[in-house]
Amino acid sequence: MDCLLAYYTEKFTKLDGNIFEVFSKFYSLDLSPVDSWLESQFKNKMKKDDRLSIFYRKEGNKCYARKDLLKSLEFYTKSLCCATPRSREYGLALANRSAVSFEMKEYENCLKDIDLCFNTDYPEDLKPKIFFRKADCFFETGQKESFDKCLSEMHRFLSVTLVDDREKHVEKLNQIKKAKIECKTVELYRDSSNDLPEFDEGENSDFAYASSKIKMSFDKIKGRHVLAKKDIKKGDVLFIEKAFIFAPVFKENKEFYSFKCYNCLKDIISSIPCERCTLCVYCNDKCRITSWTECHKWECEGMQANIWYDLGIAFPAFKAVLKGVKSGFRTIKGDYHEDLKHFGDKNDNYTYFNRLVSNIYKSKNAAPYILMSAIVVTYLKKYTDFFAWFLQQKNCPKNDLSTLVKYIGGLITKHIAQLTCNSSIIEHWTYSSTDLLFPDILITIACGMFPSVSIMNHSCRPNVTNFFICDTIVIKALEDVSENEEIFNCYGIDYRGMNREQRQIACRSLYHFECKCVICNNPAKEVEMLDSYLCPKCKGLVPEMSSNSLSFCVNCGEKYSLKPFRKINDEAQKYLENDDVNILELLVKSLMIREKILYKHHKDFEEVYYRLYSYYVESGDAENMFKYFHLWLENEKARRGRNSRGIGTKLYEAALAILHCLQNGNPKNCTNLKAFLQNVEHMIREAKMVLNLYYPAYITNRLSRKIQFISNNK
Repeated sequence: MDCLLAYYTEKFTKLDGNIFEVFSKFYSLDLSPVDSWLESQFKNKMKKDDRLSIFYRKEGNKCYARKDLLKSLEFYTKSLCCATPRSREYGLALANRSAVSFEMKEYENCLKDIDLCFNTDYPEDLKPKIFFRKADCFFETGQKESFDKCLSEMHRFLSVTLVDDREKHVEKLNQIKKAKIECKTVELYRDSSNDLPEFDEGENSDFAYASSKIKMSFDKIKGRHVLAKKDIKKGDVLFIEKAFIFAPVFKENKEFYSFKCYNCLKDIISSIPCERCTLCVYCNDKCRITSWTECHKWECEGMQANIWYDLGIAFPAFKAVLKGVKSGFRTIKGDYHEDLKHFGDKNDNYTYFNRLVSNIYKSKNAAPYILMSAIVVTYLKKYTDFFAWFLQQKNCPKNDLSTLVKYIGGLITKHIAQLTCNSSIIEHWTYSSTDLLFPDILITIACGMFPSVSIMNHSCRPNVTNFFICDTIVIKALEDVSENEEIFNCYGIDYRGMNREQRQIACRSLYHFECKCVICNNPAKEVEMLDSYLCPKCKGLVPEMSSNSLSFCVNCGEKYSLKPFRKINDEAQKYLENDDVNILELLVKSLMIREKILYKHHKDFEEVYYRLYSYYVESGDAENMFKYFHLWLENEKARRGRNSRGIGTKLYEAALAILHCLQNGNPKNCTNLKAFLQNVEHMIREAKMVLNLYYPAYITNRLSRKIQFISNNK
């Protein structure tokens, strides 16, 4: 792919005319290198292969033997994806995966795999084993009627089928019947992980997926942007938008995550694979059929040839084109005034997606966009019947193959540019360890397009945050926003992670604008300013200058050599590195030195405060525990933001530590237990308020129950 890019970038550099004319000129070039690249990809097509299915199943068996259930689940799913549909190997993969589900107490998933297994060429001799597993699932879930029915089915099977150890199985079955086992009474569990929140005051009738508390506006400098229609409170839900399109992101091994549905991004255990390619899995047959009908029938050959991995953002761009096919690429005439009247259509959002800016003419090199589009249309023309099919549709915008191919190529090019400027990375939370309270890792699942959300302008210090539930984005206010103030998103360029120069380069190169947000316009608000020394003369800030030994006070202008400040701070650090038995004395000395020379939110206070807090947690000194935790907390709020996720998690962890301290006896220096508990309750409320900004409700509700359990048992 890199060779193709280099070859065509050299031959094609100008963007003269509209994008359809540009693509037409490119497509008239010699495209034999494109044909050759596709041919080489299709020579190595990954088809269903029972031998590979056996290999993955054996790897799964090894993991299962050492009780690595999650890894075994992954291998059994791979085995299923590689197996010929409904073959012996297909059935064996399902049966083995059902054993993992059962051990994980995922009984409904276990039953699903067993039922699928019975519809394959699964060996007759092995069926008694999964019959018993099926009965065990009904027993564990309290389904008495289904349990009895399963035993009857097994009895009929054993009476007409010759299997190894038949007498042994019959004896075990009769023993179960004689025992008259009463199934457990199980409280019905409803999975709430995919539940969406609701708008406090309803949805905006003129702005699809948006709260009635916000509105779209326009001016010549900002373009389309989002304003508060009325006062907004921190935590208010501002958008709940289902992706117009998304494309799962490939992992480094050119595969997708095996626990995400290709069609809806739900978490799945007992997935079912595409019947042709080995990459895509679904949560149920409905999703598989929907995916095939809407898009996958045109993608599947390319999946087998692994072309989509190399085509990157052309993958979701093609999916956008398929959305437009339904309406014949219908457009809305008029300028931004039409958008202010109404924006978005939940039934057919292509017209609104297609109105988003592309900035393609600002790009220094659009050849990669056009090349990727040319590869897609060449693939569709040579390896699928897409164009033959589309020419037969009533809403086809062109009458002949050549014109239609160039038109679709131009659209894909435009959509690649639109996605580059407006798409969002869909990230889901997961745990790095099973003993954690909070999901702590965001994994990139897909690239998605949310037209309404994309109307928000960028700020390096946004006033909203987001999380994803399956393929839906939820945007919440990160702070209070007054009526008619602008709502700002962050395009991944945050001032806490980049300095001003880095941010400006990123904004210009990726999004073709110069950022003039509240941080970029005021150097005094940059994070680096927190790491300043105190001016001996006026207690103003003397910034650290990494490339210079001189600095000056931003308040009085007094010039200083930084060497004396650095020397004193290094001495304070040495106390922290000392292994002396009297650790408390050393920590206090370090703190006292730093308080004289460092600004109160300097990064070097973090370690001192947290170690003092931890020391008093161990000694059970409640008052000092609170004192140093809150000093640490204020430092963190200044550096990370008052409503950052890290603040919420630490508040919860500290509340748990304090409650455990209470469980273990009366804390030292706690003269007013009632006030002490009120402080803990305040910490919990603040933690939940913050974490609700970053996590779906089912996660924070689960944490609240854990806190409540500890509180009730203290």
